[in-house]
Amino acid sequence: MFHDLLAVIEPEIVAQRAWDDAIAIHRIDRRFTFSAFAESARYTAQRMREAGLQDVEVLEAPADGESIFGDWKMPMAWEVEEATFDLVLPNGDVQRIADRAQVPLCLAMWSGPTPPEGIEAEIVVVENVADPGQDLRGKIAFISSHPHFAKKTLADRGALGILTDFLHPGADLPDAVAWINSFSDDPAGWAFHKGDTPLWCFQVSPREGERVRALVGAHSSAPLRGRAVVRSRLEPGTVPVITGLVPGTGKEEVVLIGHQFEVGAIDNASGVAAMLEAGRALQSLIAQGKLPQPERSVRLLFVSECYSNLYWWEKSRRARRTVAGLCLDSPVGVPEYGRRPTLAMLNPHFQMSYTDALVLELLRQVMPKSPLYAWGEAPFSMTDNLIVDSTIGVACPWIGAHSRTWHTSMDTADKLPVRELGLSALVAAAYVYVIASAGPQQAVDLAHLAAARGKQVLAAAGVTELTRLGEADLDDSLLQLGYLAERQAEAVESVMRLVSGEARASTRSYLRALQREVRRAGKEEEASLARRAGKPGHTPAPQPCECVLEGIRPRRLVLGPVCFDRVPAEEQLRHGSPRWSAEALSVLGWCDGRTSLSEAARRAAREHRADRTLRADELAKRIDPAAASLRDYFEFLRKYGYVTW
Repeated sequence: MFHDLLAVIEPEIVAQRAWDDAIAIHRIDRRFTFSAFAESARYTAQRMREAGLQDVEVLEAPADGESIFGDWKMPMAWEVEEATFDLVLPNGDVQRIADRAQVPLCLAMWSGPTPPEGIEAEIVVVENVADPGQDLRGKIAFISSHPHFAKKTLADRGALGILTDFLHPGADLPDAVAWINSFSDDPAGWAFHKGDTPLWCFQVSPREGERVRALVGAHSSAPLRGRAVVRSRLEPGTVPVITGLVPGTGKEEVVLIGHQFEVGAIDNASGVAAMLEAGRALQSLIAQGKLPQPERSVRLLFVSECYSNLYWWEKSRRARRTVAGLCLDSPVGVPEYGRRPTLAMLNPHFQMSYTDALVLELLRQVMPKSPLYAWGEAPFSMTDNLIVDSTIGVACPWIGAHSRTWHTSMDTADKLPVRELGLSALVAAAYVYVIASAGPQQAVDLAHLAAARGKQVLAAAGVTELTRLGEADLDDSLLQLGYLAERQAEAVESVMRLVSGEARASTRSYLRALQREVRRAGKEEEASLARRAGKPGHTPAPQPCECVLEGIRPRRLVLGPVCFDRVPAEEQLRHGSPRWSAEALSVLGWCDGRTSLSEAARRAAREHRADRTLRADELAKRIDPAAASLRDYFEFLRKYGYVTW
């Protein structure tokens, strides 16, 4: 399947051109100021225009630190002209250890300014940020933890600024400097908002940090001092959203989405470049008559991660016209620096879709062209594939790798493989074109693909449950298999989004036969497991009723994933943020005003099941340790206008 299409697209993909685009974008975005973002946006828009894409636009989302789209409060715009940090030794010697002109990442994003002449103060090693006994007033705090989590505490204790040798765990790159791009006052927050503390922070490498610690220890009688100069501005501005179309004949769209405006060649200049090359190749092939114009347009959408993504979906109201998406976030990287292979992160269970089977099949056919480059699949994890959220409702797998160089000064051009970048563009182009051009017959083909994958998933789940027989409850295992069979049947049904008019009735009839096959496969796995347990024909007892939740049928009121940017600061600190919580997204994903909270919790617990299926209140604790119960947590959500019932 898809061999002919891949054979047409592959010769049009020029991997070196994609790599050149990635490096051009990386050279701009590594400055990570909002003026650099505007320059980067102009580059991307121009590349789309040169490729012949239509309706190319650069929109401007507010970056004022207070506008909210969905539940996400927009960042404050930030500019910096100069930033340096010097060590001032007791003998008067001066050693420069950070210079933004040389290593842009040495200054945390959204760092506030020093006085124009700079500031000089004693450097104090802080081992325990929360220890109130250490005097930090008028001093520079040197820490090894993530400065975002320490920022407000250190500022409240009187620190003038922060020096850190933090590096993300597992990076194992002693000479790398971390990129700090979360610097709000809220430890569970992300971007800098209006009213946040404009503290400054410099980063050095772990190796340099060891040297600084040694110098502090060697000069205990005459303290080591630091001199910081930061010429920065925090002010209202804008952040771009760039979009363009490979036009189709109808009104529906398929979206290829990724975030721009990050510092790395891998994260995410590689994703942006692969999108550009995929769009350019499709536009060229259609113009040459080698591919027919598809029914649906292919939209390329370049956003700032999550924030302006939600701005687009709230303002454009295109969700109903968008039938599917694919997210490219760090799709490739050099294997020797990998923390995991390139993965297809699949849709969450409330958004089961044929798109999972499609992206996996395309990867299976394309990636062997680089036989030593590993790839695989993984459950849902969130980036700009947040459009899967049930309030937007666009199925959207994510292709992404994870490099040890992530968010460091070593995410550079030499870590970005040319051939594999071209292969990611090939997968992306084929994926969006298959969906964009799919009619009723192609929809049936995709349904067959989803059914085949569903059977594979159920067979694998049967093996998993078999290995648990000595540890897990048989009833729980049987119910898990039944649950998975229903979800895979829904993936088959999802192709109906591609079918309209008179073909819907006959297509639905055909899909029901495929769904019966999937459910039958689930029953066979259940029967096999029961026989192995010595209980042939065993039927699991119904799950205990979460009666207090049964009468609650929550309905969502806010677009996109919940992060509590609308909630008062003291409540944010008490409850934390569910911004990246897969469990929170899962429970809320089922909250459609018809499904009971009890059933939503059961489904979410089964999606995230490990050794056993969690009860509703245990699930609530995973989301928020301060929650007394799931009902208590949803009462909190209702209080702040996230749900109603």
